[in-house]
Amino acid sequence: MTCTQIRHAISARLDGEAPGLDDAVVYAHLAGCSDCRAFAHGAEALHRTVRLAPAPLIPDLTAGILSAIGAEELDAEHSDTSHALRWILVAIAIAQIAVAIPALVFGADAGLPVHTARHIGSFDVALGVGFLYAAWKPSRIPGLLPVVAALVVCLVGSSLLDVASGSTAAWGEAQHVLDFVGLAVVWLLSRPEPRRVQLA
Repeated sequence: MTCTQIRHAISARLDGEAPGLDDAVVYAHLAGCSDCRAFAHGAEALHRTVRLAPAPLIPDLTAGILSAIGAEELDAEHSDTSHALRWILVAIAIAQIAVAIPALVFGADAGLPVHTARHIGSFDVALGVGFLYAAWKPSRIPGLLPVVAALVVCLVGSSLLDVASGSTAAWGEAQHVLDFVGLAVVWLLSRPEPRRVQLA
């Protein structure tokens, strides 16, 4: 058995391959050959070093990324367009709540039973509060938008059905225009603005 064959067997075993020789044959050769023993020790040490090499150092970019995200959100919340939309939403919310007060407090809404009128008033006030919150915290709109959209679609859709069937007068449902406009403003605020390109 030559040293070359033994060394090939040692390398194959370290690489997880079939050595092609019985372990007893390899160990018997190593017992009598100091050069192959030195090769085996060196190969094992090299293999261990390569497998257990430390990972390269990577700089921690967490702080920079988080600050950049925060700066983008801050820029979005303080842009001229966003600022104007937020004030429009505040005005819609105040009008929404003001219109809902008679139904909520006095139970008066187009001749509906008091209990039903107060329920509808509650929905309208909740929607107005949602608009106020969206104007205050635009970054929270993505979580608020599905609820607002569902509520507005149901309110406006049911009103249109009632008007079409003659169950109610169109002028009596005109207040839901505020709902739709408010939803449109919330949707506009939820859209990311084009990023400004800074020239070096």
